Amino acid sequence: MSVYLCRKGGRQGVGTQAFTMIEVMVSLFMIIVLLMIAVPASRSVMASATDATSAHVIAQLNAAAQSYLMENNMTYWPYRSVTDGGVQWWFGFESSDSLGAAEGGRWLDLNRGPLGPYIAASGGMIRDPSFCRQGDVFKPKYGNTHFAYGYNLLVQGKGSLALKNPGRVPVFATCAQVNTFQSPASGSHPMVEEFYYFDTYEKTVHFRIGGSAMVGFADGSAGYLKMMPGTLDQRMPNANIGRIDPSLLVPN
Repeated sequence: MSVYLCRKGGRQGVGTQAFTMIEVMVSLFMIIVLLMIAVPASRSVMASATDATSAHVIAQLNAAAQSYLMENNMTYWPYRSVTDGGVQWWFGFESSDSLGAAEGGRWLDLNRGPLGPYIAASGGMIRDPSFCRQGDVFKPKYGNTHFAYGYNLLVQGKGSLALKNPGRVPVFATCAQVNTFQSPASGSHPMVEEFYYFDTYEKTVHFRIGGSAMVGFADGSAGYLKMMPGTLDQRMPNANIGRIDPSLLVPN
């Protein structure tokens, strides 16, 4: 079967022959095949970019931590400190006004945490763009930024030189939590939000890089750790949030 185009002002059936139906179907099939090849490749590129971003942030945190330790008696910083104007979290400063704001509308100054000046000296914090591109399951805490990494609570206040195996003790890790208790999240609509520490109890480590978490160790190196079996947060299993083996977290 052929489809004919009429000349302007000409007789029907006299004109230029267009594509046959078979040719159209073959062309569509080729487009579909190309898309099937291109989409996985695109996802692979995005995954590699995510890995690179997380690796860059962990490297920044590791470098900032070493600088901080050298200037502070080789002792790890506190997770949270209350000031006259608000709270200095380990990852940034939040004013009293911000603390009272609704979730998603709070305000964070990443440069005013314990590591802030050292990170600023290296060009400023690079945020992980993939973390907030999770569609309607992402629940933001702040209106101006996001920070998707956590700090090992068990090292705060400890002397880094006392660690016997610093290459095994994670200080930083990709983190998140499942929220079912703050609107717009609910029990029937769990959401993923930032979380800023990990310990031996709570399921807050985000194994978002090919089923692994990226971590920064006490000796300044970086690597990947798998989830401890049986710790996956079942409220949202596709989010890959769980715990690291507790034996690795305790300074020895």
